[in-house]
Amino acid sequence: MALVPRKKKRKDPALSLDGDAPVGVVKFSEVGIFLVERKMGSSRRSFLTELARKKGFRVEEQMSESVTHVVSENNTGHEVLELLEKQTGICTTEFTAALVDITWFTESMGAGKPLELENRHLLQVKRAAARTNVVPIAPYACQRRTTLDNKNRLLTDALEILAENAELSANEGRYLAFTRASSVLKSLPYNVTKMDDLREVPNLGDHSRKVIKEILEDGTCSEAQNLIQSERFQTLKQFASIFGVGVKTADKWFREGLRTLDELRSSKVKLTKEQEAGLLYYEDLIKPVTKAEADLIRQIVEATVHRFLSAAVVTLTGGFRRGKEYGHDVDILITHQEEGKEEGLIFQVISSLTAQDIILYDDIIDNSYHEWKSKETEKFDHFAKCLSIFKLQKEMVNNIEPSRSCRKDSSAENEPRRSGLGSHAGTIQLITAAAAKEKNWKAVRVDLVVAPYGQYAYALLGWTGSRLFERDLRRYAKHFKHMSLNSHSLFDNKQSKFLPAATEEEIFAHLGLDYIPPQERNA
Repeated sequence: MALVPRKKKRKDPALSLDGDAPVGVVKFSEVGIFLVERKMGSSRRSFLTELARKKGFRVEEQMSESVTHVVSENNTGHEVLELLEKQTGICTTEFTAALVDITWFTESMGAGKPLELENRHLLQVKRAAARTNVVPIAPYACQRRTTLDNKNRLLTDALEILAENAELSANEGRYLAFTRASSVLKSLPYNVTKMDDLREVPNLGDHSRKVIKEILEDGTCSEAQNLIQSERFQTLKQFASIFGVGVKTADKWFREGLRTLDELRSSKVKLTKEQEAGLLYYEDLIKPVTKAEADLIRQIVEATVHRFLSAAVVTLTGGFRRGKEYGHDVDILITHQEEGKEEGLIFQVISSLTAQDIILYDDIIDNSYHEWKSKETEKFDHFAKCLSIFKLQKEMVNNIEPSRSCRKDSSAENEPRRSGLGSHAGTIQLITAAAAKEKNWKAVRVDLVVAPYGQYAYALLGWTGSRLFERDLRRYAKHFKHMSLNSHSLFDNKQSKFLPAATEEEIFAHLGLDYIPPQERNA
């Protein structure tokens, strides 16, 4: 009997690599795809990745905040979330990307564009039944009100040590997991006394819950205590606290065998001008800046600015605008209602302050609007600014502040100082070691930022912080509103237009969020 020839399986035209755009041309940047390898296999995942990129889709190799669609084949939603939490530290309650079946991917490939999600595309995840009489806690920091009244400091201090260690180890996933866990605990209006108090609280992964449980039972976290005593953590923390030194540089010095500031000073390590200044004034710069000192610096800057623009607006931002009494540095935002008047102002102000013997170090960065793709969300802004170190006379501070010992503020942000964005070397006013002991002034880090009036509201929001609050604002805008938010503007990707705002309240309204005043953004 003759064998019946096997019928060849018809090739799905949606999965063809022929006739597509070259890899690298991204047509749909607003959609970020992550393909789950589990049950799909590495070779099929590689094939689908190449296919999607040829058709103009953006496919990420690693799970990140830019991912909008997690594509899985033959997995349940619960299995996917469990896998991602294990691999990245992203806990299931804070997950925002859509979990979709492979059918959405293949149909989108066939259509040549990302299709709207339908219920049949979504992977279902069983959620635990919510308890009655429990006020739900929002997963995004920009949806929560967080004051400086932290009722769970013992828990958050330990989590922040773990977060800091993760950041020093360049592990962003773990850093964000611990930071978000700490943040949500800060927002709670009650003291956590037992694990059952956290049943409905989001952003708490398994590791964070383990830490909390240990503290509730034993009063301390052994992992955090061991980190505090470790040589690597202490050394990297000290090096990274030098103005101008980032995590990579600190780690490089540690691997080269350096352990102390004295060893660094006596080594042959080549320092940038910024790092030289940071090391020279280190003892002053690690001391907390008081609110009185920050107010005095704002007055000095305002008086100087008004010599050139009498109607300019000078605003103290950062942690001090959020109600803090102590901080690491002073951030000041400058604008003028007549747009264009502010151009070149930063050079005039720094020149005048230098002539007044107030500037110890300066690095002026002119605005770079011409290099900026205004629809993109970026970590840094493009305003004209100066990263500087002020020489603040102590007698001036004493005249406005009652004499008191300056303790390190427990509410001061546990954030590394912003490493410089300078495009050119600054100037440093040198002092001798003997003079330093007798000096009657204090070195203080000051960032001056000049924004056009049309962007002032966005700049004010961006420079007020906190870091996580701003990060979650951008995430919320992208994932829920399909908008791109940065310190310059808010762009509506659906309407393809910018949304103007004269106040922070208008920005929150554009995003459909309740307005949260600065004093409640201490996430």
